Amino acid sequence: METLTICPTSTVTILACQKIAKSFKENIYELSSVRKEWDPEFATSLNVWIEDTIEKHYADKVDAWDRERYNQWHEIMVAGLQNLKLLRASMKVDFKNDKPFLKDFFEKMGYNDYFSDAKNGDHLSLFKFLKVFAENIDNATRKKIVAKGTIDSIFDKILDCSYKIEEFKKCFEALESEAKLNSYGQKEVAEIYSTIQDICRIAIAYYQFDPIKRDEFNFYKVLVNL
Repeated sequence: METLTICPTSTVTILACQKIAKSFKENIYELSSVRKEWDPEFATSLNVWIEDTIEKHYADKVDAWDRERYNQWHEIMVAGLQNLKLLRASMKVDFKNDKPFLKDFFEKMGYNDYFSDAKNGDHLSLFKFLKVFAENIDNATRKKIVAKGTIDSIFDKILDCSYKIEEFKKCFEALESEAKLNSYGQKEVAEIYSTIQDICRIAIAYYQFDPIKRDEFNFYKVLVNL
């Protein structure tokens, strides 16, 4: 299974990681006050690690990756997240006096486990989120929510994204678990992705009131501008 270079989730992931790592290095003197292990040496080694990985495994692919397929993947992910956000906001209005139902729904549909990371740009979490939602939504729950005012088509849009994203399932599996990786290169990408995601979670919190800096550590915002 050669997913390392043919899957847009792999190619754009390493490119986004490279861009975020550069932002991290540019801001390391400020960010070094946040974590003990964050210092110029760590930032430099992270950039070298990513550059070496690209050189070893993507030398002939970075400039030739399938832009059309990437756009297809990206549109699915953006649409999925947007509709999951809209549904959450609508339900918080319609069921504000039914906290037990809200709590049960958000837990069952994956909001508790995946929403926070997904909205901060973790596309692996969004992939899992869409899958869990599609597996657990039922007609009775859907009708109850629609009866309160939510447009029924929002469920169709989420389920459609969940269905379409299955085409990229193998790509996400390559990022999800080392046990499923069949090459050293894929293992490196998975480790880099995990490291960068940890940096992004903390940096986004640190730059909460600085939208320009915050966007430099948001995977979606970075992916859009690749």
